[in-house]
Amino acid sequence: MQKATSSWVTTDLCPSWDRLSSRPSWEQIAPDVLMLAGTANTYVLRTGNGLILVDPGHEKHQAEYLKVIRQWSPDPVILVAYTHGHSDHVSNFKVFLDAGESPEVVAQENCLARFERYEEMHGFNEHINRKQFAAPELSFPAGFLRPTKTFREFLHHDIGGERVEFRAAQGETDDHALIWFPGRGMLFVGDLATWKIPNSGNPLKVQRYPVAWLRALEQMLSLDAEWLCPGHDLVLHGREPIRTMLQAHVAYLGSLIEQVRARMNRGESCDHILHCVKPDPALACLPYLRSVYNHSQFIVGDLLRNWGGWWDGVGSHLLPAPDGDQAREIAQLAGGSDHLVRRARELAAQGRYDLACHVIDWAVGADPKSRIAQEGKRDIYRLRTERETALMARGFFLTEVLDAEQALVEIRGEDES
Repeated sequence: MQKATSSWVTTDLCPSWDRLSSRPSWEQIAPDVLMLAGTANTYVLRTGNGLILVDPGHEKHQAEYLKVIRQWSPDPVILVAYTHGHSDHVSNFKVFLDAGESPEVVAQENCLARFERYEEMHGFNEHINRKQFAAPELSFPAGFLRPTKTFREFLHHDIGGERVEFRAAQGETDDHALIWFPGRGMLFVGDLATWKIPNSGNPLKVQRYPVAWLRALEQMLSLDAEWLCPGHDLVLHGREPIRTMLQAHVAYLGSLIEQVRARMNRGESCDHILHCVKPDPALACLPYLRSVYNHSQFIVGDLLRNWGGWWDGVGSHLLPAPDGDQAREIAQLAGGSDHLVRRARELAAQGRYDLACHVIDWAVGADPKSRIAQEGKRDIYRLRTERETALMARGFFLTEVLDAEQALVEIRGEDES
């Protein structure tokens, strides 16, 4: 693990993203504050009584992190603080225990239920993360370090003469904590404020909390922090740039919330809302509201689920026929699945990748053993992947490519047998 070649700290709201240090890397970002930039950001604060570890990070960095921290300070880790319980933030703990550390572990109380759910639904979580990141061999962590102390709304510690405050929040999760060091002016926010649009609305995962997220952003603004330390991306230094960034996040999310609420109250259909609600273009172009991970339409879907049920209001979707039956009926009307493949390729050539994906899915659903259909699926989803800027959507589309490639391998095997 190398020292950062360029600083992970900025005062500039228009940073050069192509000049960032590679991950994993480390940097002392302030006196007595170490940052380790890996899958997520980990922070280590030196106090008079020992080290405070904010988000130990992902388990794949275990040996590297321990080595760097021990080179930086021989002091014991006396407190581990979770901003939230996502595995990329909290699964890197075993190596510290093996080294003899026995810290207090603080988290918002809902973190306990999260870890129980992760254990009960381990296979499902592994499956959906493989789809999201198009990583068929990905392993979801199997164990987590439970909090030794939890809080519901607020908790404070005094460690070595330094005050640490934990404030409950909801946003990407229901177990978020804002971790505030008032003496240093440092605010650790996890995934509640990164240099991207809010990650609300993962298509395969549990409910996010966009309305509560807005309140969390407003609470961050009220603290008037000097340092904004996110769970991903750059650390932002300076009260004015922090205020500017957070106000923009409030405006971006607030606009989507108000648009969806107004349309739902007018009784508009889910489909109409999903395609009509758009982010404010003046905000969407800002370098700290990049749509490089989440997609704004996923936030709209999250809001529909926040205030509504799982049914989209279309009559045939309430108690639907199986997808395969629908696809075969459509293929029969089209004159066969090959006609659907041909039309899907035409739509893709016209740039209508969204519609082309529907049509090619019908072709594959009608005849999964068709080489022509699976080749069409592979090619069309690859084109859509190449043109998608949101990493999460790109991962899901790439998984469709991989599925089609696997189906083609199986088809060739059957042809040769």
